[in-house]
Parts: sequence; structure tokens; C-alpha cells
Amino acid sequence: MKRFFTFSGTISGSSFILRSLFTIVLSIPFGVIVFAMLFTIVFSYMDIDLASANGMSMAESNAIGEKAGVKIAEEMMELGPMEWFSQNVSGFWVIAAILSLIPVMWFGLATYYKRVSALFYSNRVKAFVAFLIAELTLDIVGLSSGNNTIYWICAVIGLGIFAYLLFTNSPIGEHDG
Repeated sequence: MKRFFTFSGTISGSSFILRSLFTIVLSIPFGVIVFAMLFTIVFSYMDIDLASANGMSMAESNAIGEKAGVKIAEEMMELGPMEWFSQNVSGFWVIAAILSLIPVMWFGLATYYKRVSALFYSNRVKAFVAFLIAELTLDIVGLSSGNNTIYWICAVIGLGIFAYLLFTNSPIGEHDG
């Protein structure tokens, strides 16, 4: 198990895609934590408890949900999004979300490092840093530009980098990652 999280060794393209897909599986706890956080926030705006919700019809529950949504929207418009989140999201949820992302990020970075090591073994650290900087730059530019065309250009370039890592044959015969 430890070898999957270490920054040593190399992996093939097929291992790279499988490890990339496993990163999605590792992110499931983060999704569950965020869903639970949002559920508790919305449920706190409803004027019911779980015992009274048992015999409720679908129309009644929809009406209560809509009222809660309106309350949240009005309060968010009144306070501003950042103030609203600081009042409704506790430190526990933030810490839990960050802790659930640490293994995902570590495994993902180790996966990229192992694949870059397989392709650029003599300059693996420089190549890994260059790939990281390129991916981060593409993400930041694409998401902060506000232009749909620039976003898609950055997304296609990022997909091209991923495809290069996936489909390029490595000069290493036997991978040990």
C-alpha cells in the first residue's frame, strides 16, 4: 500500500489511467462530506424535525424545501456570500473536507510523478515541476478568464497533456511503481 503513495518508481500508461480513475474513487469521502454539510445547512433552515417529516406528503416537503431555499437566498443576498458561509459552515466541516482531500491530492501527485519519471527519467524532477506549473497555469487562466473560448482552449491543452502522458511509450521496459 505504501508504494502507491511514494514518489519513486515508474508506471506504464495503462497504470496511469487506472490510477487516475482510482483518484476519483478516493475523492468519494470528500463528496460525502460536502453533501452532508450542505444537507445540515439546508435542514437547519427548515422549520421541522425528522420525527415530523415521517408522515409528510411530497407536496408538503417540496413547499418546506422551497421556503428553506428562499430563506437561504434572501439571507445570502442580505449578508453577502462570504459572510453567510462564515456563519453557516463550521470549522469542523472545513477541516473534514481538507483532510479528506489530502490523500486524493497526494495519490494524484504521486501518479503524475511516476508517469513523468517513466517518460523523462533523467530529468524527472524538472519535467514533473514543468508539468505541474503548466497544469496549474492552464487551470488558473481557464477558470479566471471569464471567457468561454479561453476556458475551452485551456481545457483542450490540459487534455492534450494528459493524453501525451497516457499514450507516449516510455523507454523503460519494466516499471516498478
